[in-house]
Amino acid sequence: MSMPFSVNPEKLGSIEVFEDDTHFLVRIHPENRDRAKKIVGRQWDGDRKAWVYSKDPLTYEALKEEFQQDADSFEIRRPKTKRPPGIKPPVEELDNDELEDQFLEESRSLGEIGESQEKMYGELEQIREMLGSLKDVSANQSRILEEVRGTQEEATKVLIKFEPLTQQTTKAETVEVFLDSLDLTKQREVELFEKAIVMVACRTAKEQRSFCEWVSKYKPLREPSGFVIKTHEFLKKQLGRLVEDDNPHIKFHALIIKARDERLIYRDERNPADKPISILFTLNEHRNCFGHPDFDQWEEWNRSILYLMNLALVWSKVVIEAENSDG
Repeated sequence: MSMPFSVNPEKLGSIEVFEDDTHFLVRIHPENRDRAKKIVGRQWDGDRKAWVYSKDPLTYEALKEEFQQDADSFEIRRPKTKRPPGIKPPVEELDNDELEDQFLEESRSLGEIGESQEKMYGELEQIREMLGSLKDVSANQSRILEEVRGTQEEATKVLIKFEPLTQQTTKAETVEVFLDSLDLTKQREVELFEKAIVMVACRTAKEQRSFCEWVSKYKPLREPSGFVIKTHEFLKKQLGRLVEDDNPHIKFHALIIKARDERLIYRDERNPADKPISILFTLNEHRNCFGHPDFDQWEEWNRSILYLMNLALVWSKVVIEAENSDG
């Protein structure tokens, strides 16, 4: 008689174990992340808010042992064991009917080669004619564009629409800004410019709620030093939780190296622009520059804007706070 599954009294929230084409994934409450981190090879993917594992039989068994008993959904299958290098699969023998069908199919293919070649030559000729026409059209369009550039007046007015970034902001604001008269010595115009770059950063972070709420609390242009220093402290705590190092004296740089060496942060290998470790090093460099007493305002703005935009790219890779786990 099989024993009923027991319920883990320390379980917080739901547990989902699933897979995609290349990985196993576990979505679990942040306060229960130690269970996910038990399994070798885990990486945090903040975009999907899940722990990612290689898809192999040993990992499958480990996930099954840890989660199948109390997971709300356990939808992974044991992957097939790969054949050792140099060992070929057995050749299936064909019966007489299959051999005859294969022979007839090959004969049919040979008979169609002549017709296919003739058709191919005709299609190639059509393509040559089409390319010639496109070349003429392109040349004509280039000429028209040059004429337009010669007569077009430089646009000097930009219409900016500020939409709500957080639940506290409810009203959209539309402002006309003349680029040739933008005066960044005036508080109001600095504030408008600041709203614009924060809006761009939130779009870059895919409107992630925790990111937008965080940057809306600070003033990247009006108070750049406070924004960068406070944000870096928060980011350091999150990175420490990820690599399991709560030493308050450890350097941010050392935490990045630990995350890199232990491959704790998921990176999409198919996307060459996905480089969270490099971005974290860049953030640290900008933060360290704020220790220089001879910083002028333009240098502070420059560093703060660069920090903000890089932060938008890496926020979800590092932040694993409970309030940021919607699933």
